[in-house]
Amino acid sequence: MRFKIKEIGEEGLPIDLSVSAELVATMCPDLGAVPGPKGIRLRGQLLKTGEDLFLRGRLQGSLHGSCARCLEKAVVGLDLPVNVSFVPRPEDEREPESEEEDDVDVVFFAGEELDLAPEIRDQILLAFPINPLCAPDCAGICPVCGGNRNQIPCACVTQQGDPLKANPLAAALGKLKI
Repeated sequence: MRFKIKEIGEEGLPIDLSVSAELVATMCPDLGAVPGPKGIRLRGQLLKTGEDLFLRGRLQGSLHGSCARCLEKAVVGLDLPVNVSFVPRPEDEREPESEEEDDVDVVFFAGEELDLAPEIRDQILLAFPINPLCAPDCAGICPVCGGNRNQIPCACVTQQGDPLKANPLAAALGKLKI
């Protein structure tokens, strides 16, 4: 995921990177998802304008994780535009205090190499939902019997009745007015 800046000519440098499952696990250890069978690819071009570099491309593929409601497989498709400006960090400035520092599309770099892995990680983390779902209308798991309500219709709640009536403590809490 590293590119030598001197290899980027005036016509640019074509990029075609495969993002492996190991790389996703290393870059995003708490994500709880892996790339789909076709993987994730970043295709695009690195362009040089003066000392600045510009990455224009698309991150495409899918991530497979667990559904937040039923714990079955949830597939999250990725088709993201990636547009990032890389600006050389001034040598006399260790911690930039400019307005560009807060701009997510502008990244400072130093040295003779450019590492795209942090930008790929950021795109993946921003695209993956906090609570991925297997389907928008996922019914989830029954809190009484633990069955997947997408596979087997469950009548546990209607058989058990209102939980506020079944438990005296819950009934007392139900009467509280806040």
